[in-house]
Amino acid sequence: MIIDEILEKFSMSLPFGLGKAHHQAVANSLDGSIQSCLDIGCGRGAFEFLRDYQSIGCDIYKPVLQKANEKGYYTNLIQCDVRQLPFGMKSFDAAICIEVIEHLGKKEGLEFLKQLEDIARKRVIVATPWGYFPLKEREDNPYLNHLSGWLPEEFEAMGYKVCPFYYSRYPKGSHIHQILTRFMLTLLMYPLIKRYPDKFAQDFIAVKNLQ
Repeated sequence: MIIDEILEKFSMSLPFGLGKAHHQAVANSLDGSIQSCLDIGCGRGAFEFLRDYQSIGCDIYKPVLQKANEKGYYTNLIQCDVRQLPFGMKSFDAAICIEVIEHLGKKEGLEFLKQLEDIARKRVIVATPWGYFPLKEREDNPYLNHLSGWLPEEFEAMGYKVCPFYYSRYPKGSHIHQILTRFMLTLLMYPLIKRYPDKFAQDFIAVKNLQ
């Protein structure tokens, strides 16, 4: 957990850090028409700008919700399973789902996307690795293993606008040396990653306007 928090801060400070990329992409996807947000799989809370909205964060793992509560980014926090979200139809302007859908099987993931589009009134924002990115269960959080991989064209076929994050996908894995190597490779390979995102980019964001 402590290592995760250190890496999160590191990622937010680097020019090409994935944390900063997520932050900017989600912030840019929220405009003046958005007043309320549901952050699904919010973890420890990554988006301080959600303080400016009526925002609910939800996650299945209680320890990370306790960390999110300390940050104070959310109007409220709820512990729940993303496969059974306890929210009504069109109850939020925007549904945000960052690095979550890959933790579900493919069929569950498609059902989850439909659920997001039912809950959101105006916009669904999803970020996920480009293809299958192996990540195994960890002792400090039993819900982090990856069960599926997704491609931009799958989201485009469902009406989403897709944009890659120009961050290296190699080497794959969650050990600290792999994460730090990805940071360095991103800095060195940025022009190549930007030119060939289908070969080198780790993540992409998909945004769907519902109105």
